[in-house]
Amino acid sequence: QSAKLQSKILESVSIEYQSRTHKYADLLAHWVKENQISVALELSKILVAFAPDPQSKEKQKRRREDPIKWGTLLYPAPRIKNSWEYSRIMTNGVYPLAESESYEVARLLIFAVSNMFRLRVHQDDPGKKLDFSDTWFPRLHGSDKSYDNRDKTLVYALTFACEKVFEKSQEAITDLDKLLRKQEWKVFERLHQHLYAQYPNEKTKPWIRELILEREDYHQWQHPYEFQQMIRAACDHFKDELLTKEERSRIFKAILSGPSRKDFQGLMGDKFTEERFRERQHYFHRRQFAPFASLLFGEYKTYFQKLEKEADDPISDEDYPPFVPKSGWVSNRSPYSLEDLANLTDENLLACINEWEKENELHRDDEFVETNIEALANAFQTFFRESIIPDANRLKFWIDNRELIERPIYVRMMIDAMQEQVKEKNFDQLNEWLTFCEWVLSHPDQKYEGDHIGSEESQENPDWSSTQRAVSDFISTCLKEDVEVPIAVRGQLGRLLERLCTRFEWRLDKKNLNRYDPLTEGIDNTRSLALEELVNFSFWLRRHDSGCEVSELTTILEKRFTQEGGVPLLTLPEYAILGRNYPWIVNLNKTWAIKHKSDFFPQNTLPEWMAAFESLVGYSEPSTTTFKILQEDFNFALQHLSDFKNRNRFGEAPIDTLGEHLFDYYLGDMYPLRGDESLLERYYQQTNNDQKHWGNLFNHIGHHLRDSGKDLDRNLKERRIKFCEWRIEQKKPTELRHFTFWLQAECLDVEWRLNAYSKVLDVCEVEDWGFHFKTLCEMLPNHTAKVVECFLKLTERVKKNNFYIQTEEAKTILKAGRESSDEDVRHMAKRSLDNLLKSGRFVLPDLDD
Repeated sequence: QSAKLQSKILESVSIEYQSRTHKYADLLAHWVKENQISVALELSKILVAFAPDPQSKEKQKRRREDPIKWGTLLYPAPRIKNSWEYSRIMTNGVYPLAESESYEVARLLIFAVSNMFRLRVHQDDPGKKLDFSDTWFPRLHGSDKSYDNRDKTLVYALTFACEKVFEKSQEAITDLDKLLRKQEWKVFERLHQHLYAQYPNEKTKPWIRELILEREDYHQWQHPYEFQQMIRAACDHFKDELLTKEERSRIFKAILSGPSRKDFQGLMGDKFTEERFRERQHYFHRRQFAPFASLLFGEYKTYFQKLEKEADDPISDEDYPPFVPKSGWVSNRSPYSLEDLANLTDENLLACINEWEKENELHRDDEFVETNIEALANAFQTFFRESIIPDANRLKFWIDNRELIERPIYVRMMIDAMQEQVKEKNFDQLNEWLTFCEWVLSHPDQKYEGDHIGSEESQENPDWSSTQRAVSDFISTCLKEDVEVPIAVRGQLGRLLERLCTRFEWRLDKKNLNRYDPLTEGIDNTRSLALEELVNFSFWLRRHDSGCEVSELTTILEKRFTQEGGVPLLTLPEYAILGRNYPWIVNLNKTWAIKHKSDFFPQNTLPEWMAAFESLVGYSEPSTTTFKILQEDFNFALQHLSDFKNRNRFGEAPIDTLGEHLFDYYLGDMYPLRGDESLLERYYQQTNNDQKHWGNLFNHIGHHLRDSGKDLDRNLKERRIKFCEWRIEQKKPTELRHFTFWLQAECLDVEWRLNAYSKVLDVCEVEDWGFHFKTLCEMLPNHTAKVVECFLKLTERVKKNNFYIQTEEAKTILKAGRESSDEDVRHMAKRSLDNLLKSGRFVLPDLDD
């Protein structure tokens, strides 16, 4: 049951993260606490990783053409969009995980940070190592773990994990250092220096010396923050043993030769004087010498002491770049308190919200507080909920005089207050609320009129789009199962939904869509999302009456399909919404859904079909009923794989999810594994030019197997084994290197796993070596010969690859092999030991020569 839960969570994390992210933080913390390390690491990979900018291609093009206008950087983001939730995941899950598995977590975060920077710049830009991290991350560590910036949160977590490696995992320090050195970004160079500053010891001493001695610009540039910290800590710790007198003299002479008089003169222009240059020179020397203070000698020491005596303040860490700017969050404050609003009559309150418009007025006593309309609107919402709704007379005034409210933002706040009432199941005034919503929808969408851009805070150019979205949210609340408004309002809800589903919407109908993913656009636009609320409305009716015809669903959709009465054409975001909901519509009215299949998935217009089908595959579970209806569309998809957009669904490409669905249909016996009738084999044929999809599918299947526990239906097990043996026969390293999860799948016979693993190792290298050794140790008691055989093949890789292996696991396998009664097994163990010792990276003191 636990394995099924883990599988479900890992699958849904990329679908419903917006409402459930806090649960993943808690679940990650639970798995760490229960020592389910491998699962915790896998979920961490999903949660912390940054994804590409959904418009990166278009932005790259625009920014290359006009970098001044569009900027030079891209803006990737993690799947977890909320900064606070992302921080909780780090604090509750990743930090504790780093305490126990510091090297694995550090490795994971190194790749996440590297990928974040890789996605941030254009791939053809020169000088990629200049990641501007000194601007974004002036300090690589913070005083606490509550950050409001996801980039910083990730970098701080990396710093913490690396520190834990230096503290707790001495045998992994060298591996970590090598891994950091391989990274091309400036932030990793700074991290190197930070770690050496925190942990000066005999292991880091040669690395520190290397950094100090290889620098050639002591006379030109002041020390960076982490570099001077490293120098200061090393000098204080090692004293004269750090650098010889000759080495120190060379550095000190270089410092005294700077700064450049010519550069300073060019900077100062007519204001240059010898006195100013001398002041500049003394300050430069003092700051450059300060970290070396404990190693100064002779004339250098005397000179530095003289400079220190003449100075007003001592040199501190904060005197070195990058400098931390003073900043803070600007908060909003209403110009009127709730008490002020309570003292106004309804007429005066109406005049107040119509007339007050001093936007963005900063408070003189606090530069981080501003007074604006938004803050006043929030105060009005609270007052409306607490004081006006309970008073029938006051409420009647606002309902009757709604036309006099000149700024839509206040109407939106009223609807939000009404929504709170519905959530609390206060239905007494529900009819009035719904009538009020109908009035809101009577306003046209005219955000853009000529050269004017509307705003919900404007009187002259009021924009009602956000307020109308609030109506959609209000309806959504009414339809929730835990709210369950009475069936008596069916007619009003149906009329509202028809209005929402058939109204003009500027952004959709003028094709002002700027996202690469139609479904994301569909969720972000009111009319398209209303189609999904229409489906929810139908299920709400069925909960009240299981035999209900849900005629509103079919009537409204038929209007959209035929553009009856001049309603707008369906747009790509709407096709995406309908595609995602098609299985539910089949559930509601199968006959009608089959009849109108081509309206949902119009093969004669490829972009519309693609938007609907990609959404179906990407956001719905495989269903035999759906497959039988849409089998022709799955065939059509295989014929048009090259037309699938190269976009990711939270890290997963549509072609990959199609492959996963096709595999599930093979498991469901919808077609054979091989042959002309096999859609799965045809999928492999169509993706032969991009075999990374093979690896992604192989990894996905193994992942599910690993999380299936020990019990699995015999037929499903045999079909998976048949599939795996077919893929092993193809001998494609691209996919077989993802055998990790297959090896860990306890539902499969151990002997079969080891035999398959041995064949895989004959073909390719396998990812996540650390997990393999742990799994092999678990199999060792009853399958010693096969485990030692696989271990021998793994040790052959040590000569070619610099991968990490824990000494204890190696010793366990070697000991069992050496003690075996089988001479062949003992011989394989000896060869394995020879391979490890020849690599020069393993010390196994408990084993004889």
